[in-house]
Amino acid sequence: MPMSSKKLTPFLTILDVGHGNAAVLHDEGGTVVFDTGKGASVGIHLSNMGIRQVRALFLSHADVDHIGGAVTLLLNRSVMIDEVLLNSDATKESDTFKQLRYALAEANARDGTRIERRLANSTKIKRKGTKIEVLHPPDAIVLTGVGGILPSGKRLTSNSMSAAIRVLRNSKSSILLGGDIEYDCVDEWKRAKVRPLASALVFPHHGGLPGTSDESEAKLFGYEITKLVCPDVIVFSNHRTRFGNPRDCILKAITKAVTGVRFVCTQLPQQFHLDVKAKGCWSLHKSGEDIVDGSICLVFQRSGLKLSFGEKP
Repeated sequence: MPMSSKKLTPFLTILDVGHGNAAVLHDEGGTVVFDTGKGASVGIHLSNMGIRQVRALFLSHADVDHIGGAVTLLLNRSVMIDEVLLNSDATKESDTFKQLRYALAEANARDGTRIERRLANSTKIKRKGTKIEVLHPPDAIVLTGVGGILPSGKRLTSNSMSAAIRVLRNSKSSILLGGDIEYDCVDEWKRAKVRPLASALVFPHHGGLPGTSDESEAKLFGYEITKLVCPDVIVFSNHRTRFGNPRDCILKAITKAVTGVRFVCTQLPQQFHLDVKAKGCWSLHKSGEDIVDGSICLVFQRSGLKLSFGEKP
């Protein structure tokens, strides 16, 4: 991955893409994109920032709300992408995933974009600046692949293969991008004694139910992952009305797991507006007398993360 000598205060922007995920890292090592949501949001952000080269594009898994804007970005002739990292998923037959394969081939032919078809916890990302670590999935699961059967008898799904990626400046300034990981990831972390600690957690499934309709299971997942990550701030990249996210059962599990944790949404549902005014765990949405939401900028500082709304500091 090429390096940049340009020095700047590193920050990661979680773009407001509604029900979906898209985040962009800007630091002295260049620009890195994590998932693309839907539409042209990432491309517009890069244009606004004057960025014409992306060092790497990480696609956590093949669900449309995580790869929906990738085709638009790959075909954008004003942006060159050096490398794309993703895991293959033979079960995906969506038009979006088919178009992604064609767009990857075109970007490779046009710009020499490298395609790395393995995104596992052994993946080493050598770059200047902020450290990027893949904490899930392990290599054994990647080799098995979506649709495969584990020794436990469990069939792997796209969410089983979802990458969890930590962006780390120092022990006080780090972000865990949770993708759509589920309870099997939590189990694996506990078994392997992985410590996925992070200052901020972009919560999986947009604060919705993690591959289950059972709220008691969802609460256990919410409690366990929060306990492991131990974040100061939890971010929900969500649509303010779609699916009712973040779910109340998830919020209760999180606050039970970690004292003093604060919540923030890219789109704040109306039912939480009173909680913002009460200056509780939703107080990050309060700006003077106003309630704010939208894209979220997390600035890496030595003393911790600084959060603000907007696409840049």
